[in-house]
Amino acid sequence: MPTPFPSQPGGLGGAFGALGAIIGPAMMLAIALQKPGPVRTLLKSGADNPEHARKLSTLGLTEPPLAPLIRSGVVVRESDGRIWVDRAKARRRQWRIGAILGGASVVVCGIAAVILSL
Repeated sequence: MPTPFPSQPGGLGGAFGALGAIIGPAMMLAIALQKPGPVRTLLKSGADNPEHARKLSTLGLTEPPLAPLIRSGVVVRESDGRIWVDRAKARRRQWRIGAILGGASVVVCGIAAVILSL
């Protein structure tokens, strides 16, 4: 039984689809990196110790993006609701995330190299 959509050999549909699969996530990442995150916002305001802790409302931050940072201990919440950044934990977390992403990139590139060499 023939397919309802005949294939066209030599078409560029596959190439454009692959290009879109790469450019889409890259653009989302670029947009996300343009906006400073909660840690950068806290560090710019100088909230890096309990004496300089700030309220969420004064920084324009909301609770949902802070939840994982509070759980990991990077952002510390005081009993009165003020928050501040633990610089050492933030640095370790940044290195850990970079190592994970770098390792994943090496694995994906290795798999692509093996596939392309076949």
